[in-house]
Amino acid sequence: MVLLFSLVEPLAGWGFWAHKEINRYAIRELPAGMQEFFSAHADSIVEWSILPDLRRDEDDGEQYYHYIDIDRYGKYPFSDLPLDLEEAQAKYGADSVRKNGILPWRIVELLGKLTEAMKAKNTNDIIHYAADLGHYVADVHVPLHTTENYDGQLSDQKGVHRRFETDLPERYGKDYSLAAQGPEYIVEPLAYVFELVLETYLFVDSVLYADGKVKEGIPEGELYQIVRRSGRNDYHYSSLYYERYHAVLQGLPERRMRAAVYRLASFWYTAWVNAGKSKLPLG
Repeated sequence: MVLLFSLVEPLAGWGFWAHKEINRYAIRELPAGMQEFFSAHADSIVEWSILPDLRRDEDDGEQYYHYIDIDRYGKYPFSDLPLDLEEAQAKYGADSVRKNGILPWRIVELLGKLTEAMKAKNTNDIIHYAADLGHYVADVHVPLHTTENYDGQLSDQKGVHRRFETDLPERYGKDYSLAAQGPEYIVEPLAYVFELVLETYLFVDSVLYADGKVKEGIPEGELYQIVRRSGRNDYHYSSLYYERYHAVLQGLPERRMRAAVYRLASFWYTAWVNAGKSKLPLG
């Protein structure tokens, strides 16, 4: 069955609730030398984690920071794609690389900016870059942020993007266990990020298969309701659908969020180590 689906808001990463929770839990994973600063500014670091999504309305280039369609570069493990951005642009063209998404390079860029902010002891910049880094590190753990079929539009599953990464966590997230063990120092950040991309990409089929599987046997009238809004149809999926999707995925959204918590704490920790482990300002 082909569903014509329209979204009220543009496709983003984890929903606002999930982004905030990932930042919140990552703060708890930090060692004592960082904990005082991050805990003191936890409210801002958590709340600012959604700003990259909000900037999409103001900055046309922002959208390309949130994903990489890695499957546009051949077959897994996509070894034809150079890790170096300039080499990738030289090989495929700067415009093509940008349109395919530049999430890995954005993460490494922000790691550098956070490091410099820590060295300069600039409180506002540390908060800003830590929150932004939290957003993009979270995004790289979302399977549909690593594929050309980012919203199921190529497999007649339009809207699966939001159903997986926003609706499921907001329905079931109160029962998630997000405490992680970490952090670790990241020796080669760019290679590390691309390893995360490959790890995440391997879950794309699971996300799409489960969405298709749970729809089987559910009459259309019990699968969704059509709500007319601003001259277009919005498809609101039923509790039955989400109950089945949650069950078939066997905790995948929770595991991806927990992995994001661990990796985010590790990126923050790496910036701090690279900044000389200096005492972070509280004022």
